[in-house]
Amino acid sequence: MIIVRYGEIALKGKNRKAFENKLIENIQKALARKGIEAKIRSTQGRLIVDVPHEFAEIISKVPGVVSVSPAWKMEYEEIPEFLSRHLCNLKPTSFKVDARRINKAFHKPSQQINEEIGAFVVQHFGWKVNLDSPELVVGIEMIEGQAYVFFETIKGVGGLPSSSQGRLVLLMSVGIDSPVAGFLMLKRGVSLIALHFDQGHAELAQRMIDVLNQYSSEPIELIVVNHSEYFQPYVTELERMGKREWTCVICKALMLKKAEEVAKEKSALGIVTGDSLGQVASQTLENLFLESSVVKMPVYRPLIGMDKDETVRIARQIGTFELFVKAARHSCPFRPSSVVTRGSAYGLNKILEAFRSKSLWRD
Repeated sequence: MIIVRYGEIALKGKNRKAFENKLIENIQKALARKGIEAKIRSTQGRLIVDVPHEFAEIISKVPGVVSVSPAWKMEYEEIPEFLSRHLCNLKPTSFKVDARRINKAFHKPSQQINEEIGAFVVQHFGWKVNLDSPELVVGIEMIEGQAYVFFETIKGVGGLPSSSQGRLVLLMSVGIDSPVAGFLMLKRGVSLIALHFDQGHAELAQRMIDVLNQYSSEPIELIVVNHSEYFQPYVTELERMGKREWTCVICKALMLKKAEEVAKEKSALGIVTGDSLGQVASQTLENLFLESSVVKMPVYRPLIGMDKDETVRIARQIGTFELFVKAARHSCPFRPSSVVTRGSAYGLNKILEAFRSKSLWRD
């Protein structure tokens, strides 16, 4: 069986049970994808999942889960005999016992458990105790009078259960940033629809979505729009106006406009982008302001304060960085030789007026 710990859900007061039930449902869905039907019991801020230990990694990727431990359940008095059998082939340089009494159903306090089980291990195996950086940790959680013994704790995603906070549309490229933005919103309880403007990499976009699906309770729908067909009329008009330097700003504004259309069709409540302040021309404060002004829905930018190293670290963690590295490099065919870095509302409005006159833009 597997012990599942959650953190933020425990602070939700009257809504705690609803969040807990959603987490249980999402864990069951994640396991069902692997053909596993799981019995899950809630007790004292823990979930006990009755499945083989090999599924701990899958459970750790469910948003809302802080950590998981593959464990063995037994009576307290059975722990010494269990350890003598289970640890007989190990030779760690040091160890410690880390016991927690989750409730008062067991009469011995945590420190006494640490001392008793630690003394047995020293006497039986002759191992040294190291409380600061042990090679082996014998974890014990006393839950409802029963001992749950474990030797590994896998860090989880944390956050809130997926699909507990509504739906958003993710502008999905095949770069580093947008999959990370999607992941960060998934771990805040959001469900996603992905919108991809394709330049020949739709298959790669789907593979990145497949990675994100590991963290989503519902399959993420990928909507693909042909990039060249969609943007060509606008680029042609910009060329006629002598405003090609506005291409990047207009491109992003059009993406947001299309995302808003999809959001309305799919009953989503906003848009998510992988924008990070100042990384490229379309991501200056002035240009971000202008781009957002063309839509009425909120635009969420979870990476806005991150530097690239932070984003890459998360991309490596979730498994999308490797896909990005293996992908063939591409450049936008419409990118101008010079770009507007601090666009004005006046300049944008003049361009939109021209678009309206050619029936290219509807407010």
